Amino acid sequence: MIVKNWMSKSPDTISSELLAKEAINLFEENRVPFMPVVDNGKFRGLIARRDLREAAAWAIATQDIYEVQYFNEQLKVKDIMVRKPVTLSVDDTVETALEKGKNFSRSFLPVMEGDKLVGTLSNRDFTHALNQLLGGEEDLHGICIEVNEDTRITIKKILEDIFTLGIQIQGLFTLKDPDSGVKRLTIRFEAKCLKKIVSLIKKKGYNLIEVVKRKQ
Repeated sequence: MIVKNWMSKSPDTISSELLAKEAINLFEENRVPFMPVVDNGKFRGLIARRDLREAAAWAIATQDIYEVQYFNEQLKVKDIMVRKPVTLSVDDTVETALEKGKNFSRSFLPVMEGDKLVGTLSNRDFTHALNQLLGGEEDLHGICIEVNEDTRITIKKILEDIFTLGIQIQGLFTLKDPDSGVKRLTIRFEAKCLKKIVSLIKKKGYNLIEVVKRKQ
């Protein structure tokens, strides 16, 4: 999985010369937690809505008319933004993105192609990708089968048996149980009779961990 295939393209950006007071309004309009700072097509840095709100709260808390006036009339995005934020390349893997996010405690990373900003990758994008894996947008049935150490129970064998049941697989992936470390195969599919499918899977001797019925 490569970043350029999962990132959000054409992200909302903000000018470094914009007043902090006006920037807060822009954040509220766009409903985003972060925005890349771009001047005349050049990436300058990153600013967070949280930092703008904290600056406003501090100015008000001082109860100093000059501090409030400075915030309203002089404080700009360039005075608050992070000038050299952690970034990604369009050719980085998603695994690299996750590692950088973890190591630097970042939930939002600008994506660069050379020195040009071409997108962003955030927790929101990962949530959207996970929703696709789970078939959330398609409203699918789901099952989760334990793949244990029995060499006879391989993913290939499970899928061969599943296909004989006449279901239409729309997605599948494996994850390890966080406690035991045992691998689990999760399958999202379409089928007319979920109860019958579940019954047949159990008869084949598989350890069925989860069953998710589509909403409709």
